[in-house]
Amino acid sequence: MNISLKGKICLITGGTHGIGYVTAKLFSDLGARVIALGRNIPSSNNNIEFIKVDLTSRSQVLSFINWYKKEIGIIHCLINNASVNSRYSILNVTLEEWDKMIELELTSPMLLSKMAAELMIKNNIKGKIINIAAIQAHYPLPESLPYVTVKGGLISMTKGLAVDLGKYGIQVIAVVPGPIYTKGDLVPEKLDKTAATLLGRMGRPQEVAYLLAFLASDYNTFITGSEIIIDGGRIISRKPDPEEITAGIV
Repeated sequence: MNISLKGKICLITGGTHGIGYVTAKLFSDLGARVIALGRNIPSSNNNIEFIKVDLTSRSQVLSFINWYKKEIGIIHCLINNASVNSRYSILNVTLEEWDKMIELELTSPMLLSKMAAELMIKNNIKGKIINIAAIQAHYPLPESLPYVTVKGGLISMTKGLAVDLGKYGIQVIAVVPGPIYTKGDLVPEKLDKTAATLLGRMGRPQEVAYLLAFLASDYNTFITGSEIIIDGGRIISRKPDPEEITAGIV
Protein backbone atom coordinates (compact mmCIF):
# COMPACT_ATOMS: atom_id res chain seq x y z
CA MET A 1 0.00 0.00 0.00
CA ASN A 2 1.62 3.21 -1.17
CA ILE A 3 0.00 6.32 0.24
CA SER A 4 -0.18 9.27 -2.13
CA LEU A 5 -1.61 12.71 -1.46
CA LYS A 6 -0.98 13.91 -4.99
CA GLY A 7 -3.54 16.46 -6.12
CA LYS A 8 -4.74 17.23 -2.60
CA ILE A 9 -4.65 20.64 -0.95
CA CYS A 10 -4.02 20.36 2.78
CA LEU A 11 -4.15 23.10 5.38
CA ILE A 12 -2.23 22.47 8.62
CA THR A 13 -2.29 24.80 11.61
CA GLY A 14 0.72 24.87 13.87
CA GLY A 15 2.60 23.70 10.81
CA THR A 16 5.81 25.56 11.56
CA HIS A 17 7.10 23.33 14.38
CA GLY A 18 6.70 19.98 16.12
CA ILE A 19 4.11 17.50 14.88
CA GLY A 20 2.64 20.03 12.46
CA TYR A 21 5.95 20.76 10.75
CA VAL A 22 6.90 17.11 10.41
CA THR A 23 3.42 16.38 9.03
CA ALA A 24 3.64 19.26 6.58
CA LYS A 25 6.95 17.95 5.25
CA LEU A 26 5.61 14.41 4.91
CA PHE A 27 2.44 15.55 3.15
CA SER A 28 4.51 17.63 0.74
CA ASP A 29 6.75 14.63 0.05
CA LEU A 30 3.61 12.58 -0.66
CA GLY A 31 2.54 15.05 -3.33
CA ALA A 32 0.13 17.36 -1.53
CA ARG A 33 0.05 21.11 -1.83
CA VAL A 34 0.53 22.14 1.79
CA ILE A 35 -0.42 25.45 3.38
CA ALA A 36 0.98 25.66 6.90
CA LEU A 37 -0.02 28.31 9.43
CA GLY A 38 2.10 29.49 12.33
CA ARG A 39 3.69 32.46 14.02
CA ASN A 40 7.35 31.63 13.31
CA ILE A 41 8.12 30.75 9.70
CA PRO A 42 10.99 28.23 9.20
CA SER A 43 13.92 29.24 6.99
CA SER A 44 13.56 26.07 4.88
CA ASN A 45 10.23 25.73 3.10
CA ASN A 46 10.38 22.14 1.69
CA ASN A 47 7.86 23.25 -0.97
CA ILE A 48 5.44 24.16 1.83
CA GLU A 49 3.51 27.44 1.67
CA PHE A 50 4.02 28.96 5.11
CA ILE A 51 1.70 31.77 6.14
CA LYS A 52 2.16 33.77 9.31
CA VAL A 53 -1.09 33.82 11.28
CA ASP A 54 -1.60 34.26 15.01
CA LEU A 55 -4.47 31.88 15.73
CA THR A 56 -5.16 33.54 19.07
CA SER A 57 -6.20 36.64 17.10
CA ARG A 58 -9.73 36.30 15.77
CA SER A 59 -9.22 39.17 13.32
CA GLN A 60 -6.14 37.49 11.81
CA VAL A 61 -7.99 34.18 11.49
CA LEU A 62 -10.97 35.82 9.77
CA SER A 63 -8.64 37.75 7.47
CA PHE A 64 -6.85 34.52 6.51
CA ILE A 65 -10.18 32.78 5.84
CA ASN A 66 -11.27 35.57 3.51
CA TRP A 67 -7.94 35.36 1.69
CA TYR A 68 -8.09 31.57 1.43
CA LYS A 69 -11.61 31.56 0.00
CA LYS A 70 -10.66 34.11 -2.67
CA GLU A 71 -7.15 32.95 -3.57
CA ILE A 72 -7.31 29.15 -3.17
CA GLY A 73 -10.96 28.25 -2.79
CA ILE A 74 -10.50 24.50 -2.47
CA ILE A 75 -9.41 22.13 0.29
CA HIS A 76 -9.21 18.38 0.71
CA CYS A 77 -7.86 18.10 4.24
CA LEU A 78 -7.76 20.42 7.26
CA ILE A 79 -5.62 19.51 10.26
CA ASN A 80 -6.33 21.61 13.34
CA ASN A 81 -3.04 21.02 15.10
CA ALA A 82 -1.95 24.38 16.58
CA SER A 83 -1.46 24.09 20.32
CA VAL A 84 0.50 25.36 23.30
CA ASN A 85 0.81 23.91 26.77
CA SER A 86 -0.91 25.80 29.58
CA ARG A 87 0.10 24.97 33.14
CA TYR A 88 -2.51 26.66 35.31
CA SER A 89 -4.87 25.28 37.93
CA ILE A 90 -8.35 26.59 38.66
CA LEU A 91 -6.77 28.54 41.52
CA ASN A 92 -4.33 30.60 39.46
CA VAL A 93 -5.61 30.66 35.88
CA THR A 94 -6.17 34.15 34.50
CA LEU A 95 -8.92 35.23 32.15
CA GLU A 96 -6.24 36.31 29.68
CA GLU A 97 -4.78 32.79 29.60
CA TRP A 98 -8.22 31.17 29.44
CA ASP A 99 -9.35 33.38 26.54
CA LYS A 100 -6.09 32.76 24.65
CA MET A 101 -6.50 29.00 24.89
CA ILE A 102 -10.15 29.11 23.85
CA GLU A 103 -9.32 31.25 20.81
CA LEU A 104 -6.34 29.11 19.78
CA GLU A 105 -7.74 25.63 20.30
CA LEU A 106 -11.51 25.95 19.98
CA THR A 107 -12.57 29.14 18.19
CA SER A 108 -9.93 28.99 15.45
CA PRO A 109 -10.54 25.28 14.73
CA MET A 110 -14.28 25.96 14.59
CA LEU A 111 -13.88 28.85 12.14
CA LEU A 112 -11.42 26.94 9.96
CA SER A 113 -13.60 23.83 10.02
CA LYS A 114 -16.57 25.92 8.93
CA MET A 115 -14.52 27.30 6.04
CA ALA A 116 -13.25 23.85 5.07
CA ALA A 117 -16.72 22.30 5.21
CA GLU A 118 -18.22 25.06 3.08
CA LEU A 119 -15.50 24.71 0.45
CA MET A 120 -15.69 20.91 0.44
CA ILE A 121 -19.46 21.00 -0.07
CA LYS A 122 -19.18 23.71 -2.73
CA ASN A 123 -16.60 21.69 -4.67
CA ASN A 124 -18.25 18.30 -4.04
CA ILE A 125 -15.18 17.03 -2.16
CA LYS A 126 -15.51 14.26 0.39
CA GLY A 127 -12.70 15.66 2.47
CA LYS A 128 -11.22 15.20 5.91
CA ILE A 129 -11.12 17.42 8.98
CA ILE A 130 -8.70 16.14 11.61
CA ASN A 131 -8.43 17.64 15.09
CA ILE A 132 -5.32 17.01 17.17
CA ALA A 133 -6.34 16.56 20.80
CA ALA A 134 -4.26 15.01 23.62
CA ILE A 135 -4.60 12.21 26.15
CA GLN A 136 -4.77 14.87 28.86
CA ALA A 137 -8.41 15.25 27.85
CA HIS A 138 -8.88 11.84 29.51
CA TYR A 139 -5.88 11.70 31.84
CA PRO A 140 -5.13 15.22 33.12
CA LEU A 141 -1.88 16.35 34.63
CA PRO A 142 -2.09 18.63 37.67
CA GLU A 143 -2.33 22.37 36.98
CA SER A 144 -3.36 21.96 33.37
CA LEU A 145 -6.97 23.11 33.46
CA PRO A 146 -7.05 25.30 30.30
CA TYR A 147 -5.16 22.71 28.23
CA VAL A 148 -7.31 19.82 29.45
CA THR A 149 -10.49 21.81 28.78
CA VAL A 150 -9.69 22.76 25.19
CA LYS A 151 -8.44 19.30 24.26
CA GLY A 152 -11.61 17.77 25.61
CA GLY A 153 -13.56 20.38 23.71
CA LEU A 154 -11.78 19.44 20.47
CA ILE A 155 -12.87 15.83 20.92
CA SER A 156 -16.47 16.90 21.45
CA MET A 157 -16.23 19.28 18.49
CA THR A 158 -15.04 16.38 16.36
CA LYS A 159 -18.16 14.41 17.17
CA GLY A 160 -20.47 17.36 16.54
CA LEU A 161 -18.82 18.12 13.19
CA ALA A 162 -19.03 14.47 12.18
CA VAL A 163 -22.77 14.42 12.87
CA ASP A 164 -23.34 17.61 10.86
CA LEU A 165 -21.10 16.73 7.92
CA GLY A 166 -21.50 12.98 7.47
CA LYS A 167 -24.31 13.41 4.94
CA TYR A 168 -21.86 15.25 2.70
CA GLY A 169 -19.31 12.46 2.89
CA ILE A 170 -16.93 14.61 4.97
CA GLN A 171 -15.02 12.62 7.59
CA VAL A 172 -14.07 14.23 10.89
CA ILE A 173 -11.57 12.52 13.18
CA ALA A 174 -9.78 13.32 16.45
CA VAL A 175 -6.20 12.12 16.78
CA VAL A 176 -5.16 11.92 20.42
CA PRO A 177 -1.38 11.79 20.95
CA GLY A 178 0.26 10.82 24.19
CA PRO A 179 3.84 11.71 25.15
CA ILE A 180 5.44 12.83 21.89
CA TYR A 181 8.88 14.45 22.07
CA THR A 182 8.88 17.64 19.99
CA LYS A 183 11.88 19.53 21.42
CA GLY A 184 14.37 18.27 18.86
CA ASP A 185 15.49 15.32 16.78
CA LEU A 186 17.19 13.43 19.61
CA VAL A 187 15.20 12.34 22.65
CA PRO A 188 17.26 12.48 25.86
CA GLU A 189 18.11 8.89 26.80
CA LYS A 190 16.93 9.30 30.41
CA LEU A 191 13.56 10.64 29.26
CA ASP A 192 13.10 7.79 26.83
CA LYS A 193 13.92 5.20 29.49
CA THR A 194 11.55 6.71 32.05
CA ALA A 195 8.65 7.36 29.66
CA ALA A 196 5.41 6.07 31.18
CA THR A 197 4.35 4.17 28.09
CA LEU A 198 3.90 0.44 27.64
CA LEU A 199 6.41 0.53 24.80
CA GLY A 200 9.05 2.03 27.08
CA ARG A 201 9.87 5.20 25.17
CA MET A 202 8.57 8.59 24.07
CA GLY A 203 6.76 8.87 20.78
CA ARG A 204 8.20 10.71 17.78
CA PRO A 205 6.40 13.34 15.67
CA GLN A 206 7.01 11.24 12.56
CA GLU A 207 4.87 8.46 14.03
CA VAL A 208 1.92 10.82 14.36
CA ALA A 209 2.59 12.18 10.87
CA TYR A 210 2.38 8.67 9.38
CA LEU A 211 -1.02 8.18 11.00
CA LEU A 212 -2.22 11.55 9.71
CA ALA A 213 -1.05 10.70 6.20
CA PHE A 214 -3.21 7.57 6.20
CA LEU A 215 -6.20 9.45 7.60
CA ALA A 216 -5.87 12.17 4.95
CA SER A 217 -5.49 9.65 2.13
CA ASP A 218 -8.03 7.91 -0.08
CA TYR A 219 -7.42 4.69 1.88
CA ASN A 220 -9.38 6.21 4.77
CA THR A 221 -13.01 5.89 3.69
CA PHE A 222 -15.08 4.83 6.72
CA ILE A 223 -13.72 6.52 9.87
CA THR A 224 -15.62 9.49 11.25
CA GLY A 225 -16.52 10.87 14.66
CA SER A 226 -13.82 8.71 16.21
CA GLU A 227 -10.90 9.27 18.55
CA ILE A 228 -7.69 7.56 17.51
CA ILE A 229 -5.24 7.37 20.40
CA ILE A 230 -1.52 7.21 19.57
CA ASP A 231 0.27 7.08 22.90
CA GLY A 232 2.37 3.91 23.11
CA GLY A 233 -0.07 2.61 25.69
CA ARG A 234 0.36 5.55 28.08
CA ILE A 235 -3.32 5.91 28.86
CA ILE A 236 -3.54 2.37 30.24
CA SER A 237 -0.07 2.27 31.81
CA ARG A 238 0.28 2.39 35.59
CA LYS A 239 3.77 3.89 35.37
CA PRO A 240 4.30 7.41 36.76
CA ASP A 241 5.21 10.18 34.34
CA PRO A 242 8.82 11.38 34.40
CA GLU A 243 9.48 14.65 36.20
CA GLU A 244 10.10 16.48 32.91
CA ILE A 245 6.47 15.87 31.94
CA THR A 246 4.81 16.50 35.31
CA ALA A 247 6.78 19.75 35.63
CA GLY A 248 5.78 20.88 32.15
CA ILE A 249 9.34 20.96 30.79
CA VAL A 250 8.38 18.58 27.97
